[in-house]
Amino acid sequence: MMIVTSVGGHPVRAREEAERALERGSDLVEFRMDLIWNSPPPAAEVGKLVQGIEGRSILTWRSRGHGGTGAPPPPGFLRSLSRISRYVDVELELAETGEGVRLPNAIYSWHDPSGTPEVDELVDVARRLLSLGGLAKVVTLARDELEAYRVLALYRRLDHRGRLVAFSMGERASFSRRMAPLLGSPLVYAFSGEAVAPGQISLDEALLLRELLS
Repeated sequence: MMIVTSVGGHPVRAREEAERALERGSDLVEFRMDLIWNSPPPAAEVGKLVQGIEGRSILTWRSRGHGGTGAPPPPGFLRSLSRISRYVDVELELAETGEGVRLPNAIYSWHDPSGTPEVDELVDVARRLLSLGGLAKVVTLARDELEAYRVLALYRRLDHRGRLVAFSMGERASFSRRMAPLLGSPLVYAFSGEAVAPGQISLDEALLLRELLS
């Protein structure tokens, strides 16, 4: 499935951006709530944001440690969001402390915005994510092509059964976003308007990629 990340900077603009992406053919839209609100909003406010497109939305509150701008969310925040969206993103550390663990519609994620660890560490992280159920997302910053290939190797090293989303950020690693669906990733992240991460592919390119793979 193709996903466009919506930031907007304000709930109204984020919703407008999301609607345009869905109209153009995106399967889902990810709302980066940490780039829309300064602090975790009440679930009712988030409900207004996704009203009518609940089944086509991903709700993400990205922490600073994972490359976002948000502080740790309050207890129960992610679980409440899981009831009003198709998917909710849950960072590994939160899941392992019990917050948002074992949600049927979770994307359990881990990001390293500072670089790419060695293969053994990546395999360990991916296994921990996969053990939680749901989808497992591993994203690193790759400084060159070799580091990006290190992340893509996870698709061959693990029995992920179509639940693994693994690619790298960075201009030299942009190819990993294109290769990921060929290797088994169920999700492809794209942008419409302004890229959220270096090397992210555009919605126009993602649409062409989906057509080639269909």
